[in-house]
Amino acid sequence: MDNKRFFIVISIIISCLSFTSFAQTVSFLKAVPVWVSGKQTEKNVIASFRAVIQGNQPSDVFLCLAASCDYRAYVNGEFLGHGPCVAGFGYYRVDEHNISSFLKSGDNIIAIEVAGYNIDNYYLLNQSSFLQAEIVSGGKILAATASQQPVFGEKIQMFEASLLEQREQDVPKYSFQRPHIESYHLSPSYNSWMTNLKAEFKPARLEQTDDKRLIARRVKYPDYSIRKYTQKLEKGIYKFECNSTGFIGATVLVNSLSKVTFTWDEILMDGDVNIRRLGCNSTITWELQPGKYTLESFEPYTLQYLKVQTEGDCIVSDCYIRQYVNSDVARSSFFCNDERLNTIYKAAVETFKQNALDIFMDCPSRERAGWLCDSYFTARVAFNLSGNTLIETNFFENFLLPEKFRYIPEGMLPMCYPSDHPNGNFIPNWAMWFVLELEEYLDRSNDQNMVKALQPKVMALLDYFSKYENEDGLLEKLEKWIFLEWSKANEFVQEVNYPTNMLYAKTLEVAGKLYNLPALVTKSARIHETIRKQSFDGMFFIDNAIRENGKIVPQKNNRSETCQYYAFFLGTATPETHPALWKILLNDFGPKRKNTKAFSDIYPSNAFIGNYLRLEILSRYGFVKQLLNESIDEFLYMANLTGTLWENITTVASCNHGFASHVAHIFYRDMLGLNRIDPVSKQLDIVFNDTDVKNCSGTVPVGDQFISLQWEKKGKSLYYTLAVPDGYTVTIKNNTVLKHEEVKAKK
Repeated sequence: MDNKRFFIVISIIISCLSFTSFAQTVSFLKAVPVWVSGKQTEKNVIASFRAVIQGNQPSDVFLCLAASCDYRAYVNGEFLGHGPCVAGFGYYRVDEHNISSFLKSGDNIIAIEVAGYNIDNYYLLNQSSFLQAEIVSGGKILAATASQQPVFGEKIQMFEASLLEQREQDVPKYSFQRPHIESYHLSPSYNSWMTNLKAEFKPARLEQTDDKRLIARRVKYPDYSIRKYTQKLEKGIYKFECNSTGFIGATVLVNSLSKVTFTWDEILMDGDVNIRRLGCNSTITWELQPGKYTLESFEPYTLQYLKVQTEGDCIVSDCYIRQYVNSDVARSSFFCNDERLNTIYKAAVETFKQNALDIFMDCPSRERAGWLCDSYFTARVAFNLSGNTLIETNFFENFLLPEKFRYIPEGMLPMCYPSDHPNGNFIPNWAMWFVLELEEYLDRSNDQNMVKALQPKVMALLDYFSKYENEDGLLEKLEKWIFLEWSKANEFVQEVNYPTNMLYAKTLEVAGKLYNLPALVTKSARIHETIRKQSFDGMFFIDNAIRENGKIVPQKNNRSETCQYYAFFLGTATPETHPALWKILLNDFGPKRKNTKAFSDIYPSNAFIGNYLRLEILSRYGFVKQLLNESIDEFLYMANLTGTLWENITTVASCNHGFASHVAHIFYRDMLGLNRIDPVSKQLDIVFNDTDVKNCSGTVPVGDQFISLQWEKKGKSLYYTLAVPDGYTVTIKNNTVLKHEEVKAKK
């Protein structure tokens, strides 16, 4: 066994629950889960743990830990990491930090701060607080969490704990979807317990908690690099190079009792920060005794503008953001001769990094939640930028592990997870996107075990929907939040919503193919045909129908642009079956309609997800030049303003949304030409499309290897250079009028 990981025991287990689990289970050698006595379920308790070890160990030294809810670790006062990686309810992922490079000779203090929030939210599950940690070197336990020395066996050094009470406990939530805000009362020695064993550290009594089901982290550790501000504006506002996510920090010199307040946002409104724009409470306060401080937020936040306000005699300097983003994107690259497209690509990568830490989040700001549907798009980008499916595997595993989901009906999947939904809300549509993503995940990963393990959940979902099928086989009067996108289309969701049924038909088809159930595929085709008969009015698809005198009556005035895109994306319509509608969509819809006002009675789409479905349809049917031109119209103003891509076409909501990074996938596939990468069969399909771009180059990782392609148009020829891993088969299709010629092939 690898001596760097000897302290972790990994086994493949068959769960005693009603599904198969193949999670990598993890065991500690000595550590047990502990918490401050009597406070396991108390809200917003911050416990500080520390242990002392000697440097100059004969082997590498590892800190291995799991926690609920959140931890931050230091070695001799130097930042080590933040976590943990999220897991499904009742499971906890274990982080392993090699701390050897942090150690010095003599005493070394390993410090861990743990926040036990115990409050419902979409970011960190409401589970009782604990820390389970041990420090190991060469098979020897240097320290471990325990409530008392073992009765039998060797004596171990135990982590000691304290409630320093520097952070206010009775404070509001940051947002509906996230736990408490941060507010502090500090003296200059507030963190000396991390570096000085003689500093005040009043021990708290610990109690052992119930045993925890521990599983491997799997995903890579974050990028914690420092991003400093680039400009200081009027009104005390610091501007960073782009919208960024991480821990906000600064140096503060305090001459007399002072108060420092940080507020922030992604954009400015009337030249100032609006902390309520996202329905958040984007503020941190520190009340500080005289002295010098290096302050840093415990939780990650998202901002481009930081406003610093002070009361008293103090000076704030060196504002920064310690990034908390995906570190697994450095091996990918993209460049073309059009700087507008390069700017959009850069914004897409920034957006992805900040929304793909250990799951696929919707936004890293107000929610940090693992939403379905968003993940369908972001997962494609992950494969392009990272060359693996580690995050997506975790994402699906989180849904797989729990035997059932609290608060929602049997068979339904949570709209986002891991998260708490005590109000019983869910989005039935998003559960369907789960199935569609599962099909693509199989193509990317060949993870047959995951697909098989999830079959009971998929079948239970279809069983749930079958109860809402009417006499025509269409879903009618679905419950809870029926969601299509942020546009007028979402006002036409009852009683029979045709876009939802288009999605249902596609879900049945995919499930039928995944699990070799041809009856589901037949049922899918029947639903598509019923929708065509009921919804298409000869020119457009109608969004919904209601019952009048017992009959289903399509509402002829309820027609949205988004409904048309659902039809073409999901297979209800094609350019061949509906040529006139396709011509209208191609020539009269899209971003130009803002100015032309063409077909003004058809309600327009928004970014999520109608405009993205449109780009996918343009790609599918070969209109790549138009796709790229529309991408500039849709995304360049976003990239220029925030350096990230947005939830909506305006700044009314998040300006940093994970699904929006999908444009990077579009650029690799449609502009560069990496049309299809099959790592299982080792097949690469290249398609050179007709565009206005003169040259393009890019690299995407495939596992530990790379695919690199670059091409340039000269005269009547397109010259390309290609490098692929050993064993790959390459096909090339040329949709341009140019002759393609290989300059140099590398294998």
